Order: sequence, then C-alpha cells, then structure tokens
Amino acid sequence: MKQITHYLFSVGLSFCILSLLRSLNADSLLMAVWLSVSVNFIIDMFGHVSRNGIPSRSWVTHSVFTAPACGGLVGGFTLAAISTLLAPRPLWTVIAFWTTVGAIIAVSHLLLDSLTESGVFLTRKRMAFAHFSYNNHLLNLGFILAGICLAIVSLRI
Repeated sequence: MKQITHYLFSVGLSFCILSLLRSLNADSLLMAVWLSVSVNFIIDMFGHVSRNGIPSRSWVTHSVFTAPACGGLVGGFTLAAISTLLAPRPLWTVIAFWTTVGAIIAVSHLLLDSLTESGVFLTRKRMAFAHFSYNNHLLNLGFILAGICLAIVSLRI
C-alpha cells in the first residue's frame, strides 16, 4: 500500500480507539496523528531492503511478531514523555495506553500490506491474503476513504 494510505487509515483507526475509550480531546487527537505517522514511517523505513535494486519488505518490521513490538515501542517511548506533561495521569497508564495504540497501528499496517503481492511475514515465511499491487488505485482509495470515514464517525460520537 501507499504510505499515505497507511497514514490516513491508521489516523481514522486511532481516532476510533480514542472515541470508544472516551478519550477524545485535542491533545490525544494530535498524539494519535503523530503516532500514526511515526509508526507507519518507521515500519517502512526500517522494513524495506534492496534486492538487486528492487525494494522488498523485510521480516524485521513486517512480521506479525515484530511490527506490534515496533509500534508499541514507538508509542510507549515517544508519546509517554509528551503526554505526562499534558495529562495528570500516572505514567504507567499513559505508557500502557499509547503502547497499545502503537501496536494496533502496526497491526493495521500489516493488515493493509497483507493484501498486496508481497504480503507480510509469519516468522520468516511470507503470507498474503490477496495479491493486489501495492499501488492499486481502487484499493488504496478504498482504505483512504475508510480511514476518513472512521475519523468522521469517531469525531461525531
């Protein structure tokens, strides 16, 4: 999937999580956007290797085991420090909350990538639910619209 698709879908998903937990406020929405962009960026930045000049996914960040850990680390470390300054909650609850949101964002990244030809890794073996091209316009547009719809619905609840 295209990077913008990952960003917008996970922003909508993050807003939905915040809405369901009754944690919608300006600070948490801003942190959800930051986390969505940073987790997806890091997964793709460190998760692609070049094989004969062709970029290919690596099991390092595109595995069902490593991606949630990567998302959790990004969520726990980067946002815990910021949110402790903004919210009067105990540090462990803030870390647990944003670590969980980061892991969910990483799993959503894998969900979208599992629909493409390259798939994702289950240990070191690839699996794919479908074999669409990563730049399939209809698929990317569908998930972009799904993310936007999730965001709109979560902000109206």
